[in-house]
This record gives sequence, C-alpha cells and structure tokens, in this order.
Amino acid sequence: MKADSEQKVYASFPDTGLGNKLLIWARAYAFARTHQLELFCSAWWGIHPGSWIRNEKRKRLYIGYFKEDSLVKRIRLLFFRRKAKLIQEPLSLNVDSVPVLYCFRQVVTSSDYFELIKPMRNEVGAAFYNLLRPSLHEALKRMSAPVIGVHIRRGDFKLGSALTPLSFFIDSIRVIREACGRELPVTVFTDAHRYEIEELLALPGIEICNSKADVLDILLLSQSKICILSISSTFSFWGGFLSNGILLMHPDEWHPALRPKEVNEFSYEGKFNPSLPLDSVLHEQLKQISFE
Repeated sequence: MKADSEQKVYASFPDTGLGNKLLIWARAYAFARTHQLELFCSAWWGIHPGSWIRNEKRKRLYIGYFKEDSLVKRIRLLFFRRKAKLIQEPLSLNVDSVPVLYCFRQVVTSSDYFELIKPMRNEVGAAFYNLLRPSLHEALKRMSAPVIGVHIRRGDFKLGSALTPLSFFIDSIRVIREACGRELPVTVFTDAHRYEIEELLALPGIEICNSKADVLDILLLSQSKICILSISSTFSFWGGFLSNGILLMHPDEWHPALRPKEVNEFSYEGKFNPSLPLDSVLHEQLKQISFE
C-alpha cells in the first residue's frame, strides 16, 4: 500500500456483530488493495449493550481477536482526517488532486453481501487470517477440522422471522449420514444455550465447539467438509464464503451464492431440503468425500 499517498481508506465499525464488521472491513480492504492505498481501521472490540440486555450466551466484545492499528497510526489518521475530503462508501477513485479519505461504515444491505469482494476471495481470506493475533493462530492450529460443521444462530434472532428451525439441522444431519452410510461426527457452532438445542444434542456423535473466540468459530466452521448454515446470518455467511467444502442452506434462505462460480463448480453450494430426494451432484460429492 502507498503509505505516503494523499488518498487513504478507513474502515469505521459501527455497533454491530462480528459478521457485519468483517463485511465492512473486507470491502474497505478490497478497495484499498485494488487501488494500492493505505488502510486504517477503527477498534474491533467494544461493548454491545444489546447482547447483555438479551442475556445472550456470547457478549460480542471481540477483545484480543485482531491486530489493532497502533497508536502512531491512529494519530496519523487523526491529522489526515483534518485536511482530507471525506467520501463515504466509494465505488471508484476521486480524480480531484486533494487529500481524500474513503470511509466504509455502512452495514451491507444489498441482495448479495459478498458481491464486491467475491473476485478477491483468496486475497480477502488470506488477509482475514493475517489479522488474527498470534495466540489465535496457535489456538486454531490445535483444533481439528470438523467433518460436518453446523452453525445454529440464536442470540438476537430468537424473536425474528429468520430463526432457523432446529428440525432443519436435525433432519439435514440424518439425511447426510444416511447418504454417506456412516454416523459422521458433527461439530456445532452456536450462541444458543444448551437447553435451546437439547433435541439436537441428544443425537449421537454431536459436540459443541467451545472456542473462547467467536472468530475461531467462523474459521473452524469454514474448514468443515460439510457446512450447514443458519438463515440470514452474516456469521454463517462468512464461514461459507471462506469454505472450500459443501455448503447447505435452508430452503428459505434469501441470499444468493456466497462463493464465486469457479469454487462452486467443484464444491456444491445450494439450498437444501432434507425432506426431498438428494440432488444428484450433491449426492455424488458426498460419496466422494474422505471422512478419515
């Protein structure tokens, strides 16, 4: 990046969940990398009162997850902002010969959250990993990649129409196991309390991932050979976007494909109804996966 450039990029995080923060960062990163500009980020961590009010299992503090901008870098940004023209949510470079700060802050609400970063999926994924603090890199190395990874979103979804029925996950696990002829192990990533998902936990071969950092849940979910995602969850979406495995989404999921077409040509991604016959392509890919 051109640190001495008179044009710079700033990812300014609002009070929102990790998935949305990562979307803001990824768009800012892609813009900065495309135009070879220096990228600044506001603090990743913060207190989210709603998580405490709703008595969510995880409080969304995000302390110690990522490498934060240094104090010197924050001071440089402060002085640059005083003289720069501010452009919100840019799509192209400004041609005026004046200092410009391109600011990304808005939570993505388009029909395709990953549209602008799909062409840079590999670069974004690598940069995501590089953002982690070394202690989390070491923690991730000690974890085993799941065979079936299931993300069950509850938290602030409890009262919303986007709540994914627990029966979808239970039935999907049953169908996949039947198709593969084996009781494949399942790792559950969730912000739910145990009593909320007791019926699923009663199945054989189920374990809950107990990582201390939410971001490790995203990255470990992405390493699953088969991912079963929650409806409308940007947390789920990030696990799917980074995954090279099979992605299964609820039939009511509104979001289009998470990954570029070239990835989905060799690894299935799509809506999955466990009450219908298996898609032939999916069935074939399930049979070809090594589960050792």
